[in-house]
Amino acid sequence: MRLKAGVKKDGTLTALEFSCTATGGAYPAGGTSLIDWLVRDLYLRPNVKTEMKDVYINAGPARPFRAPGHPQGAWALEQMMDTLAQKIDMDPVAFRLRNVPSYSQGRAGNPPYTTTGLAECLIEGAKAFGWEEARTHIRKSKGEGHLKRGVGMASGLWFAGGGNPPSTAVVKLFSDGSVNLNMGVSDIGTGTKTVMTMIVSEELGVKPNMIQIEHADTGTTQYATPSGGSKTVPTDGPAVRAAALSVKQQLLSFAAADLKADDMSLTLSGDEVVSVKDPSFKVKIRDVTGLKKRGVIVGVGYRGPNPEGKVVNPFAAQFCEVEVNIMTAEVRVIRLLGCHDSGRVMNRLTYDNQVFGGITMGIGLAMTEARILDRGQTGKMMNRNWHDYKLPTSLDVPDEMISLPIDKPDDAANTIGAKGLGEPVTIPTAPAIANAVYNAVGIRMTGTPITPLRLCPALERGGKEETP
Repeated sequence: MRLKAGVKKDGTLTALEFSCTATGGAYPAGGTSLIDWLVRDLYLRPNVKTEMKDVYINAGPARPFRAPGHPQGAWALEQMMDTLAQKIDMDPVAFRLRNVPSYSQGRAGNPPYTTTGLAECLIEGAKAFGWEEARTHIRKSKGEGHLKRGVGMASGLWFAGGGNPPSTAVVKLFSDGSVNLNMGVSDIGTGTKTVMTMIVSEELGVKPNMIQIEHADTGTTQYATPSGGSKTVPTDGPAVRAAALSVKQQLLSFAAADLKADDMSLTLSGDEVVSVKDPSFKVKIRDVTGLKKRGVIVGVGYRGPNPEGKVVNPFAAQFCEVEVNIMTAEVRVIRLLGCHDSGRVMNRLTYDNQVFGGITMGIGLAMTEARILDRGQTGKMMNRNWHDYKLPTSLDVPDEMISLPIDKPDDAANTIGAKGLGEPVTIPTAPAIANAVYNAVGIRMTGTPITPLRLCPALERGGKEETP
C-alpha cells in the first residue's frame, strides 16, 4: 500500500491518493476488495484517488476474516492521519474531529448517513481513556529507563452493518403463555438467539425462559440470509419484532372482546392484558377467550426496506497504550479501549464480548499473525497450524480492555435502531497499536506483525522500519 496525503495547517484534510497491490492467490477471490474503502469514505476531503491491483500468485484463495479489507486500509490511513497531525502540530483526536463526515463520499450521489457517531466515539473515548493526561505523562517521562510507554488511537467505519431484507420470522403464542420463535438465521456465537429472545420478550412481556427458539434449519425454519457482514441483528431483529407485534395486536384484539373495550386502550403488562387508563381493569393472557379457543396465535414478520437515499454504517474509535522494551524490542499492550457507535445496545454482555473479541483479533494483525508462503517452490502456506501461526492468546491481550458503547439508537435505520458491531471493532485496533508504538519509540512500523524481529533492527538504526 502507498498513501499520499495533503492537509492545511488548520487541520483540514485536502487530498488522499492511495494505491494497493494485493492477491487472492491463484483465484479471483478479492485480494484488494474494500482495502481502499476507508480512504474513500472515512474522512471529509475534496480530493481522492485510489487504485488497486490484484496479482495472481501460486497460493490459496483469499477468504474473508473480519471486516475484509478494512483493517489493512486502516493500517495505512490511520498511521498517515497521525503523521499529518504531527506535521501540523495538532492532537490526533482533534485532527480527526476536524474531518468527521456526515455523508458517504464513497457512494454515488454522496448520500447522508442515518446517524454518524464518530465524533461521539472520539470525544467520549478520549475522555474515558484519559487521552490528554496520558500523552502529557508520556512526554514528561521520555528519557527514563529502557521501558518506553506510548499511547495511540485510530478510527474506523464498516461499509456494511446496516442490514437489509429479506428476512422472515414466525412467532407463536400458546395458550399456556409460552412462545415459540421460528427463524432461519443462525447464531454463530455472537448472541443472536439472546438478542432475538429479548426482542420477543420486550414486545410480549413474556419472560425469556418461556421462549423457545427454532433456528438455522432449512427444513423447518423461514428463509434467512447468511450470518455475516455484521448485519445479522439489524437484518433479522426487525422481522422478529414485526412478528411479535403481529401476535400482540391479535392478542389485544381478543382481550378487548373479553373486556368489552377498545383494543387501542389496552396494553401488555407481565402476564396480563391491562387497561391503559385503569390498570385494575385486566385479564390474564392465559385466560383470554380467543387464545384459549384457538390454542395459538401466529404472527409473521418481514424485514422492511432500508431508508431510501441514506446509508447505515457503524463507526468506531479505539485507544491504546503500549510498553516497548528497547533492550529486547518486545511490545506489550497495556490497555485498550474500544468506543463504538452501533446504534441501540441490544444486550450489554454480548455487546462487550463482541468488542473484546474484535480487539483480540486486531491484536493478532498488529502483533502476532503472519502467513508464510513457500514462495520459491510450491506456494503452500508453511505455518498452517496453531503452533506456527500465532493467534493471540490470553497472554497477548491486555488486562485492561474496556468497551464503551455510544448508545445512540438509529431509528431511521430500522425498527430496532441497531447497527452492526462484530467487524467494526477489528478495523482500528492494529493501527492504534502501531501509533502507540510510534509514540513510545518514534519508529513508524509499516509492516505487520510488529514482532521483535521486525522492531529490533529499526531500533538499532534509530529510524523507520525497512520495507519487507
